[in-house]
Amino acid sequence: MEAKKFLSLLGWVMLGSWIIHFFIYYLIDLDREIYSVEKIVSGIVFILIAVPIYFTSVHLYYKFSEERS
Repeated sequence: MEAKKFLSLLGWVMLGSWIIHFFIYYLIDLDREIYSVEKIVSGIVFILIAVPIYFTSVHLYYKFSEERS
């Protein structure tokens, strides 16, 4: 597997696992002892900001490295 595909797959796995993590804690922890709703929302917002930055960084890295060669 080439590195660009691997890094893209890794990004999708990270996104999915984080969202599943917060969603499961939201469903299981009904008393909100572990995470408050605000922390869950802030975690999901962070993920939704960080993952596009990750994908953009990977894309730009390979775009500029391919132009050099």
